[in-house]
Amino acid sequence: MIKQRLSLLVLLAGVMACRQQAPASKAELEEDSSLLEVRDSIAAAPDTALLTADTISYSPDQLIGKWLQPVPGLDKQKQGFDLRKDSVARSLNMYTLVYEKWGLVKDTLLLWNHTEGVEKQDSAATIDTVLIKELTDSTLVLFPVKAAEGYLEKYEKEAGGKVKSKKAKGKK
Repeated sequence: MIKQRLSLLVLLAGVMACRQQAPASKAELEEDSSLLEVRDSIAAAPDTALLTADTISYSPDQLIGKWLQPVPGLDKQKQGFDLRKDSVARSLNMYTLVYEKWGLVKDTLLLWNHTEGVEKQDSAATIDTVLIKELTDSTLVLFPVKAAEGYLEKYEKEAGGKVKSKKAKGKK
């Protein structure tokens, strides 16, 4: 009797295993992502021939010269900096901030400076790091990396005139 039941159980298991399953319902097909058709798992490489790089590189020669902006609250007066070929930078009409040298890395202008004549101020040399947002023959737009988003400093290149810097004024 036990052999018959065991044989019947094995036969029933075999029939169930070989039995064809009913097709899945439409709702099951919509939710089962394993049934999605995948055409090709290898994506084609994008054509980068027309893409431009994220950062722009400028030539140091483009920055040589005196760059000025109005003094806040005194729009008739100008302040700024003079960038020279030998990587020397000079402050123009800024008597407490003294620029010493400058450097350029792609689209980033580095200005080494220190402060003078300000009490309780750290006079250690610092480096101002600014991103060049726009540069033409006559305009320079900078974004200081420590500034709030959207803040920009706009400078105009001096054309032929002379601006007295702190050093020049003190030599008279």
